[in-house]
Amino acid sequence: MTTAAPAQRAGFQVVPMKAALGAEIRGIDLTRIDEPAFQELHKAWLDHVLLVFRGQSLDAQDLVSLVRRFGTPVTSSNLHERSLDERAANQLYNLPPEVTVVSNVKDGGKSIGILGDGEVVWHSDFSFKERPTAARMLVAMEVPPREAGGKTLFLNCYAAYDAMPADLKRRVSGITVKQANIIDTAMKLRPGASLSDDIRTVPGPSHPVISTHPETGCNMVFLGRRHGSYVNGRSLEESEALLNELWAHCTQQRFCYEHTWAVGDVVVWDNRATLHRRDAFDSMSRRVLYAAQVEGHKPYEAPDALGRPAHPRAKLLTS
Repeated sequence: MTTAAPAQRAGFQVVPMKAALGAEIRGIDLTRIDEPAFQELHKAWLDHVLLVFRGQSLDAQDLVSLVRRFGTPVTSSNLHERSLDERAANQLYNLPPEVTVVSNVKDGGKSIGILGDGEVVWHSDFSFKERPTAARMLVAMEVPPREAGGKTLFLNCYAAYDAMPADLKRRVSGITVKQANIIDTAMKLRPGASLSDDIRTVPGPSHPVISTHPETGCNMVFLGRRHGSYVNGRSLEESEALLNELWAHCTQQRFCYEHTWAVGDVVVWDNRATLHRRDAFDSMSRRVLYAAQVEGHKPYEAPDALGRPAHPRAKLLTS
């Protein structure tokens, strides 16, 4: 961890991605930014929804220091409300509890992290909580060769909302969706969950389809995750039909940015305003990413939501 170098003041470049969201930040060392520089970064993060930093040298404690600047860190153990001793990396490598390891690597026969090498489906993190996380970040420690897979796609939920037909906006205004914690994003059944349970009676928080961002004041589509979702007050058939319509609209490629990982990449995204997914990758390749996140808010739809202006990155780039 770098400690002796002076703090870096603002002067970095913000280069918007030619995609529906994202900007690359150039000319910065994340281990030594001062408060004015961080405030400019934070504004760029809200403006562009996702930031990419390349060629960084963050260790686990550096990641903790960075995530604390975005808010109050929250650990996966607290979010899942259970022990996560099956994730061996924190004990094996003496990592701080704020860091979660995303990896397919095994050490002594034990998985060091989560999510393995298979596909990870579209989701926002911890949508099954009353207060889903806000800032979420990944640091690439080891990654497969480019041709081996493992790309991550991020989706701009501001843009998905802005492009939604006016009649669909009116139909979903005031509607909430239950987010039950039944299946994880690698499509594995959660401990103690059952696929035979009636989703209408399974516990889980309800979040509005139209979600108003507490900092930008703009609207987003909030879908969380497809499996374990139910539109409150509808029959199962009506719920499934509306969810299918919403997911088909929102997961169009035009709303996405695709990230190909390299060692030293740091990606920080607004979990409140995005969905993301990961491609499967070669199981013989090692992939180790460090993750961290901060506490979020309880999603809400503002009373005047339908009349609010669009987010600046809601308008899709055409070049």
